[in-house]
Amino acid sequence: MSSASPDLKAVWFQRLTDAKLRLEFARAYLKEVMADSPVRQIDNSDGHYAYQKAIRSESSALREYARVLRIFTELTVHGVIPDEAAWLKSRGKAE
Repeated sequence: MSSASPDLKAVWFQRLTDAKLRLEFARAYLKEVMADSPVRQIDNSDGHYAYQKAIRSESSALREYARVLRIFTELTVHGVIPDEAAWLKSRGKAE
């Protein structure tokens, strides 16, 4: 049984929703790059750069989504309160 407050769960659910949205956006961007640059055009430097950037974006978004999902699951299933300082640091907002 989870002892986390409903407010805390709502905050982390919103963070999870945001991470999922960023992942969906990154995947859509990758699909767009692939559609705009047929395989033979990805070999040129501009096409290759755009493709690599899209891949890195998708990978980063997927890692972040998995991380937030793990935190949300720990919170809701096991009642583990996440470290807010670690969250802020990961977002570049450390004091």
